[in-house]
Amino acid sequence: MRIIAWNCRGLGNASAVRGLLDIQKRESPDILFLSETKMDWRRMERFRWIINMPNMVVKDCRGSSGGLALFWSKDVDLSVKSRSWYHIDAVIKEEGRGEWRLTGIYGEPKAEEKDKTWRLMRILRNKYKKPWLCIGDFNEVLFSHEKEGGQPKSQACMEKFRYALEDCGLQDLGFEGDAFTWRNHHYKAEGYIKERLDRAVACVEWRRANPLVRIINGDQRHSDHRPMIVETEDRRIYWPKKRGGVSLKFEVKWLEEECGERVRKAWANAIEEGPNNLMNVQRSIIRELHEWDRNVFGRS
Repeated sequence: MRIIAWNCRGLGNASAVRGLLDIQKRESPDILFLSETKMDWRRMERFRWIINMPNMVVKDCRGSSGGLALFWSKDVDLSVKSRSWYHIDAVIKEEGRGEWRLTGIYGEPKAEEKDKTWRLMRILRNKYKKPWLCIGDFNEVLFSHEKEGGQPKSQACMEKFRYALEDCGLQDLGFEGDAFTWRNHHYKAEGYIKERLDRAVACVEWRRANPLVRIINGDQRHSDHRPMIVETEDRRIYWPKKRGGVSLKFEVKWLEEECGERVRKAWANAIEEGPNNLMNVQRSIIRELHEWDRNVFGRS
C-alpha cells in the first residue's frame, strides 16, 4: 500500500492543482492525506474526481487557514473514526493483515498552542488498541539537527514533542531523500530556514507487521513542504515473473533449514555496512534470505 501525506499550502490556484495532479500521476497513492487545503467541503468536492479517488472526508478550513482532507481509492477498506482541526483518524482493513489504524496529523503552528496537538495525540492513543501509523506535518522538530537557519529551536518544545511520542508508544520511522521537508525559500542566505516538520511515526505492533516499510521525502511541488510517501512494502524488491512481481515474504520452509545462521550473518553484514536504522537492517536480512532461498531451493 502507498500512502502520501502532503501539506499542500492551499489548493486555490492552478499551480497547486498541477502539483496535486503531478503527485497523483507519479505516485499513484492508495490513500492521500492533505493538510492546509484552505478549502471547505464544497470546494474540495471536485478534487476527488480530478484525482480519481472517489472516497473523501474533509475538515473545513477556518477562514483562509487550515483545512484537512483524506482521499482513498475504491479498493481500500477504510472507515473514518474521528476528525478535528488537527487530525483525521481512520481504521483500515487489509486481507490477511487484519485491521490497523492511520492518523493524519496537522500540528498546531503557533508555539504557544502546540500543547493542543500533543494533548490530542494522547487522547487518540486511548481511543482503541490497534497497530497505529501516524503521519503528517507535526509543525515541530524532535532534535536541534533537524533545523538549519534562523533561531535555534526551544529545547522545551522539542522535549514536549518527544514526550508525546513516548507516551503514545510511537517511534520515528526514518526517511529516504532530503532530510528537510520544509523550506521558507528566503531570497537571502542569512534568512533561509529548513526543517524536518513532516514525518511518519508508528507503534511497535505496526512496525512488526510492516518490516519493509519505506518513508520517502518526495520532490517539492508548489508547496514549501515536500510530500511524504509511505510504502508499506518495499517496491524495489521483487522476484520477476512473466507478469509483474511478487513482494518478498517470510517463507515457512526456511524454519526447517539453517535460517537462524543466515539471519545472524545477514544482521552482522548489515551492521558492518555502516549506520543503519532498524528498517534498513530488516530489509537487508529479507534480501539475504531470499537470495539464499533462490540458490538453495531453485526459486526463479
